[in-house]
Amino acid sequence: MKKLLLLSVILLSSVLVNAQETSTVEKTKRGPYLTNRFFDNWFISAGYGAQVYFGDEDNHDNFGRRLGTALDISLGKWITPSVGVRMQYSGLQVLGCTNGKSSYSEAYEEPNWYEEKFRTMNLHADFLWNISNAISGYKEERFWNLVPFVGFGWGRSWTDKETYDNEIVSNVGLLNNLRITKWLDINLEAKMTIVNDRFDKVVKEDKFESLVALTAGITYKFPVRTFKRASDITFVDNSAMYLGQINDLKDQLAKAQASRDALAKELDAEKAKGPKVVKEMYPVVGDWAVFFNINKANITEKERVNLGYMADVMKQVPEKKFILLASADKGTGSVDYNNKLKAKRANAVYEVLTKEFGVSPEQLIIKIAQPDEQPLATPQTNRVVIIECE
Repeated sequence: MKKLLLLSVILLSSVLVNAQETSTVEKTKRGPYLTNRFFDNWFISAGYGAQVYFGDEDNHDNFGRRLGTALDISLGKWITPSVGVRMQYSGLQVLGCTNGKSSYSEAYEEPNWYEEKFRTMNLHADFLWNISNAISGYKEERFWNLVPFVGFGWGRSWTDKETYDNEIVSNVGLLNNLRITKWLDINLEAKMTIVNDRFDKVVKEDKFESLVALTAGITYKFPVRTFKRASDITFVDNSAMYLGQINDLKDQLAKAQASRDALAKELDAEKAKGPKVVKEMYPVVGDWAVFFNINKANITEKERVNLGYMADVMKQVPEKKFILLASADKGTGSVDYNNKLKAKRANAVYEVLTKEFGVSPEQLIIKIAQPDEQPLATPQTNRVVIIECE
């Protein structure tokens, strides 16, 4: 009961302090993070303190006399801001008492009681969970990080008399990291190690016994020490710019409509002259642009209307060929991703012109812009397929 109460008090106090600290956080980062490289986010730590063994009869002695020295040396790695692993050596000295002679006991000042004194070593692997980052979001400059952990390993007890015991042990505890600089933390660690009853060479009714340690030390964090988010998209209000582009497109559409009407009148006039063709008339063919939203290849209804007018002109000049030059904003996405997006945009325009508006496929040539080729002035306008007369 005493050891459970001790760990409960430590756990509760750490949670309360951490909750108080995180309540003042104004800006944290949530969401997935990039998997770090193997040599990123490693740390090494060392701590020193006291440990007490809870055996069958140790509570007979004064608690202060049972305090032994404890040493922790750890090497670990944070895989994500919330999940990490480490290897740790822990141990040094255990003091206690028993009412029977054992391999680890010596004569005591009370009759039939013996003083226990032996050394311990625990080499174990632990799974670390940074509950502060998991609950409150990753914050590189957070002062207090609360890290529960569990693990298992190999434990050994021995004395100078060449008496020893080796056991499989398990660990559970709480690590508190206090940030001093970007590369140095102070660590406060409370740990309980569960061992077999025979670990202290005194076997009674209990199957298991425990060793509770409290240590304080420092942690050095090797570079790279931070994490990057898988995506860090900044949302910008571009409504004013898009409204301007829409108005420009409306003007272009009006001009295209006027040009179409003029071409239709010229065509009717030529037809009225009879079958004899003195001079072949061609509609004035300029460049057109089909714009796309960021990271999209679908054609909007507005652009579909424009393509209808373009298709009418194309069908009037069946001997002409048109190049569909597909582009993408080079500042968004990788080269490979943008090439695939360009191809999707070009194919989308091709499908609408041929299947919906009846343009001959032989009139169309698909061309993909080079990675650094930006035919228009801004990133937004470069998300485009430009239709040029060859």
